[in-house]
Amino acid sequence: MTKDSSRFELQYMTRFEAAKALGEWKTAILPIGATEQHGPHLPLGTDTFIAHHMATHLAERIRAVVLPVLPISYSWVWRDIPGSLVLSVDTVKDIIKDIAHSIYRQGCQKLIVISGHGANDSAMKYAVRELSDEIALRVYYFTYPGLEQLAARHSETPRWHGMVHACELETSWILAIRPDLCHMDKAVEEYPPDDISYLYHNSSLPMGTLSKSGVFGDATRASKEKGEVMLREMIDHLVAVLENAESAEKRLLEGGKGK
Repeated sequence: MTKDSSRFELQYMTRFEAAKALGEWKTAILPIGATEQHGPHLPLGTDTFIAHHMATHLAERIRAVVLPVLPISYSWVWRDIPGSLVLSVDTVKDIIKDIAHSIYRQGCQKLIVISGHGANDSAMKYAVRELSDEIALRVYYFTYPGLEQLAARHSETPRWHGMVHACELETSWILAIRPDLCHMDKAVEEYPPDDISYLYHNSSLPMGTLSKSGVFGDATRASKEKGEVMLREMIDHLVAVLENAESAEKRLLEGGKGK
């Protein structure tokens, strides 16, 4: 967090400051994290720290109110690992919707949901779809924006079947955000065998049974420098997408009406 970013966070505002900020900016950002295992070297709040970082830095760029981060979400695959906390997909979806309705009543016109946890994608997608039929609030949602391009440019090691969990990427991000909580002396490399990947993607077997360490990739190749560059590029990507989103949607909708 930069010195200036806390002034965008709702939790630090008084009621009058909140009213002024929402009235002027009319945009809110909801960061969603998770509380789950991230190997022997990263904290349980890894996804929460990443989501909060992206939200506060995006707010500085676009002028938006950052809502309190949701630190628990859908972490079913780690439910048997001590410290991992789980909300159902429906609960996460309903929380997003309830928050959206709350800020809409207060004059907010746009909500940006940023997740630092990939398993929240379904909850976000269906929350956004249902909200579009309920209120006139523009809602966008993101998880690791621009990830594929970032990985291609900066990652020195492959991801296990496209997964991001306690690997080089995620470890680099935490080294940039909270180096005090990253224990590189305990970082390991672990790639579960490729021939059991279907057990995760095509069955109910959880990730917790596929990796002994809880790492999916090579955490030992992480660095603070790579993390800083990637985080900055993710925010740049977010800003670019949001700048073009409304005009693109309007163009597509108008084109559809003409058919």
